[in-house]
Amino acid sequence: MSNRSKDLIIIGFIASFWLALEAINQGYFGINFDELIYFVYWLSGLRLVAIITFGWIGFWGILIGYFLGEVFLRSYSLIDASFLSVLSSLAPMIAYKYWLNATNKQDDFDDVNFIQLCYLVFLHSFLTALFRSFYFYATDKPYGVDQLTMAFTANVIGSFFFLYLLMFLNRFNKRLRKRYHQ
Repeated sequence: MSNRSKDLIIIGFIASFWLALEAINQGYFGINFDELIYFVYWLSGLRLVAIITFGWIGFWGILIGYFLGEVFLRSYSLIDASFLSVLSSLAPMIAYKYWLNATNKQDDFDDVNFIQLCYLVFLHSFLTALFRSFYFYATDKPYGVDQLTMAFTANVIGSFFFLYLLMFLNRFNKRLRKRYHQ
């Protein structure tokens, strides 16, 4: 299988995973999280994990999944979905690249301490909420400080959930490898 085929499979998986989680958020599977997504937006964590793990391939997976979710599950217009999907995919990419540069980390997630993780999560959550607010402001759609604050908070909590899960799995995998390769 060529690299391009693998990349397309990864993009398709990320987009499908995004759509499945968005469908759960919207109550399509009989589970209603309408109120919970205002406090824990777990898809924010998925954005960061996709960018950390796959870089630009993750960006495209999030962009496609977000776009399809906004159009088919939330009934947004094509223009709104297009702009919001680009902004929501760019925010974690910008935050992660800036974070790598500011912390002098390599493109991995080894030896990340809590302060560094907070920096990444807060930066990503701030950029995501800010980009979304700017878009709604530019298009004359009501989106005030309350929504900005709620989006920021939900992004922070959802990101921490996913990133701690990623760190746990990374450390668990390393211990398993060490144990079985001795």
